[in-house]
Amino acid sequence: MSLPLAMKNLFSSLTGRFILGALAINLTLMPLFLFGINHAVERALQTSFIDRVRLDAHFFAETVAQSRDPALIREMLDDAMMSGRYVRAVLVETSPEQEETRKVETFQEDFFFGQGGDQIYHIAVPLPLNEDFESNFVLQLGYDETPVNEQIQEITRLCLYLAGIFLFLTLLASVIFGVRIMHPLRELRNTARAIASGGYDRALDVDTGISEIASLAGDFETMRRELVRHNKELEYQSLHDALTGLPNRVLLQDRLRQAIHTAQREDRPLALFMIDLDGFKSINDTLGHHYGDLLLQQVASRIKGVLRKSDTIARFGGDEFCILLPTITDARHATDIAGKIATTLEQPFFFEDQPYQVGLSIGIALYPEHGADSGVLMRHADVAMYIAKQNNLDYTIYDASQDQNNICRLSLMWDLRKAIENGDLHLDYQPIVDLHDGRIDAVEALVRWDHPQRGLVMPEEFIALAEQTNLIKPLTIWILTEAVHQCADWQGRGYDFRVAVNLSPRNLHEHDHPRQLMDIIEREAIDPAGLTLELTERAIISEPKGTRKILDAFHAMGVNLALDDFGTGYSSLGTLKKLPLSAIKIDKSFVMDLNEHKDSLTLVRAIIDLAHNLGLQVIAEGVASREIMHRLKSLGCDQAQGYFIARPLSPAGLECWLRDEDKGKTAQD
Repeated sequence: MSLPLAMKNLFSSLTGRFILGALAINLTLMPLFLFGINHAVERALQTSFIDRVRLDAHFFAETVAQSRDPALIREMLDDAMMSGRYVRAVLVETSPEQEETRKVETFQEDFFFGQGGDQIYHIAVPLPLNEDFESNFVLQLGYDETPVNEQIQEITRLCLYLAGIFLFLTLLASVIFGVRIMHPLRELRNTARAIASGGYDRALDVDTGISEIASLAGDFETMRRELVRHNKELEYQSLHDALTGLPNRVLLQDRLRQAIHTAQREDRPLALFMIDLDGFKSINDTLGHHYGDLLLQQVASRIKGVLRKSDTIARFGGDEFCILLPTITDARHATDIAGKIATTLEQPFFFEDQPYQVGLSIGIALYPEHGADSGVLMRHADVAMYIAKQNNLDYTIYDASQDQNNICRLSLMWDLRKAIENGDLHLDYQPIVDLHDGRIDAVEALVRWDHPQRGLVMPEEFIALAEQTNLIKPLTIWILTEAVHQCADWQGRGYDFRVAVNLSPRNLHEHDHPRQLMDIIEREAIDPAGLTLELTERAIISEPKGTRKILDAFHAMGVNLALDDFGTGYSSLGTLKKLPLSAIKIDKSFVMDLNEHKDSLTLVRAIIDLAHNLGLQVIAEGVASREIMHRLKSLGCDQAQGYFIARPLSPAGLECWLRDEDKGKTAQD
């Protein structure tokens, strides 16, 4: 490191600033201090010199005056000059006849030190002679100022020398105290860096006598302990389920990997159970989520009572649990434990003094027989669990020779769960145009899944799979979040069409769904009228009272509601009148053969007239040709969508389609 850089680093540190501060203070005060001392000493020496020479002059004058003989006086003056005490000793007569002489040889008496600038202090003292002398005399004396000036200079040099020593000692003290102050601060800094790197466990021990730094160190140690506590809490929360206190998926996977390594090293098997409760949803829907949570806690407690301390039970979410048995003797050992779990859950659960029965389905996968990898074992346990559920069995062991379609389907479900969690899905948007003016009125959001191995998986396949499992809720939330976000983007850029999203029948059984949707809308700050929710007739028929409450909540938000696939269900006119719908969509099975089958034409005409009489708009799906679109327009249908108008498009593709004026005129052709 170069010297300038080292100096820069030094003076940018607290020690350097401490030294600079001491230097600045001393360099500011030292000249004033030196000037004050030097001036005081100089004045003292000069005053002392003047007092001394005046006293000496008067004493010498009295001594001279006592001599009556002029010759003796002159001899005394000569002796005084020879002694070196005086640089001038002259007896001057002050009689009138000597006036001219005084004009020639002037003598200026000094009144302060250094007045004449000749380094001689001049003083005149009248001689108190007696009456024997005929004239008056003045003794003129000159004293050398040089010794005093030399003394002053010596004192000035001494002051400068002492100032240098003082400055050196100040710098030395600054360095020593700066280092002593910086040592505990460096300890604090090193501890802060260790905490930033994740090292929370090293206690802070700062040895310092400075109360402020000791107090700071104490506060810092308190903060470190709080961070340790919060970190442990966060670590626990990240690895455990908040409701049951059981390990979650992350911790289970870590323990499963460790158990596989141990089992491989010790050459012994282990078992993995995947458990799904039967009847949980009915209790949750009937009694509410509070009792559903209590049920999950009691189920977890009962299962833990069957297991050993070395076993791990984890909650995967919803009503799914997973059990790791790190030490088993064989498959029979695993099935015995599964049987005990099934037996303990056969006992009824009591809520509000009413017994409730809960069943379960357990899928068992064994290491190494069914896989040597944690992911493979979990997938095979999941497959076995769904096979047990389909066959109404309490448990079953994974068997590769079982129905391959089921295995493929369950493997797809596993991949779908990961795709939802990782955001590997995407939405395309199919335009819905107004048949009267050709203007785009809305777009329908359609989810697409490009599987990394299977390629494009059709929505009919994986949405049906999600509806049969607990994946439909997170899938719907993901779709709504993405669609609302895209709607907010389009609204912000001036597009005035609505975005339509399909709801599953199971979504209408989730009573917290309106609140979740409102949270998404508020987060994206969109106009709720820009969103349309589409639901099927089957969803309405399955639970009309509960559905009505949820639809009313959606309607109160300002969200549009449309009845999808109309004509394929069994909804009555009375049901339609009670629901807060704004539109119905005629199923494509009636629209696609509109020109070929008279029955379809009659049914479509009747649906359009019925909807208009109820104050509802009509949207036709599956428009595949210009002729069908013209026929729908002649029947008074309001809007249409289909491959003839446009296929589902990505957001960027839809915007390109909108910029194409010819496309915009399709419905008017």
